[in-house]
Amino acid sequence: MIYVILQGDGMADYSQLKISNRTPLEAADTPNMDLIASGGTIGLIDTIPPGLPAGSSVGNMSLMGIDPACHFTGRAPLEAKGLGLNLDDEDLIFRCNLVRLEDSQSGQIMADYSADHIESSDSNSLIELVNKEIDSPEFQFYPGLSYRNLLVWRGGRNKVNWENIQLTPPHDIAGEMIDKYRPGGEGAELLRSIQDRGSRVVTGSEKANAIWLWGAGIKPQIPTFQSRYGLTGSVISAVDLVKGLGAYSGLEPIAVPGATGFVDTNYQGKVEAAIDNLDDESLVFLHIEAPDEASHMGDLDLKIEAIERIDRFVLDPLIDFLEQEEDGRILLVTDHITSVESKSHEMGAVPFAIADFPLAANPVLVRFCETNGYRGERITSGKDLLDLFIAKDDVKNEPVSSLF
Repeated sequence: MIYVILQGDGMADYSQLKISNRTPLEAADTPNMDLIASGGTIGLIDTIPPGLPAGSSVGNMSLMGIDPACHFTGRAPLEAKGLGLNLDDEDLIFRCNLVRLEDSQSGQIMADYSADHIESSDSNSLIELVNKEIDSPEFQFYPGLSYRNLLVWRGGRNKVNWENIQLTPPHDIAGEMIDKYRPGGEGAELLRSIQDRGSRVVTGSEKANAIWLWGAGIKPQIPTFQSRYGLTGSVISAVDLVKGLGAYSGLEPIAVPGATGFVDTNYQGKVEAAIDNLDDESLVFLHIEAPDEASHMGDLDLKIEAIERIDRFVLDPLIDFLEQEEDGRILLVTDHITSVESKSHEMGAVPFAIADFPLAANPVLVRFCETNGYRGERITSGKDLLDLFIAKDDVKNEPVSSLF
């Protein structure tokens, strides 16, 4: 059996009056997603356990079959693994966005959490300036993709309790005054000073005029796919978070030129990489970020377009390939709700569909969407979903559709 997990980040949403009280998934033209839902099984999965942040770090951890309640130790350490950074157990790691702030009569506003999706070459130059400004072996900044960068506080775990640091994701406060969201809790004065000093040296940039620290955490201990399911495999994503999480899980990160984490990503290159890395008894986790980014921008039309691009440019060739295989299985899923209206991640169950190849013929069309997910089975943890998908010994001889 070969396994493909296709994760369209943030695809799930709420109904919108502008599109006749439909969700973006319902409004999008997605014949291939519907083909998978029609030929397999559709349901809902709770990816975010109670008490943990609704976000891509927890959501993707769940979708890799890992219990975030046991293994989640912050977002930034996962991204650091994706960048290939060497971390010590005592290091404290932060996500560092390049952002754009705007002045108002009452203070500064978070105008753009992504600095207009700044080019990586420009971002790297700005992070180099920040490193020179801070000039400390204890605090080291590392460039990532576009606006997504990292700060590693060497030995920071010995100085503060990372769980008592109060930080806010910038995409959650779009258009809001930033004062009450500046670093708080343990180490607040030091972190505010670093954030302010770093911001001063990027003010000359056309797109970015500040840095923003969030997502603090420490190096995690995560069980591998090999130890849990006897599988090896690959992870394909533009986002360091997903690549790092996959690497911790024993999946090999595959670099794809032109992968941007936005609607202009190299879809063809990602699919070709997925196909090239699928062997017998292997798994590929294929991640597409664009719907989430469109949601954070509050752009409904762009979100629908992003979903349709996944259907056309990813699923079309992927289904063609899998139809030629004797034993293939796909899990189509998203990691969390990302609301176009709030521009933020939200708690709530999201749809999934599982299908075996060659696809079973079904004269009844089943749309892949939230509404039809509610009509299927509710799965309450990512581990249960992965156990079902990978078909452990007690269920692997059962057809997928019979399991509900």
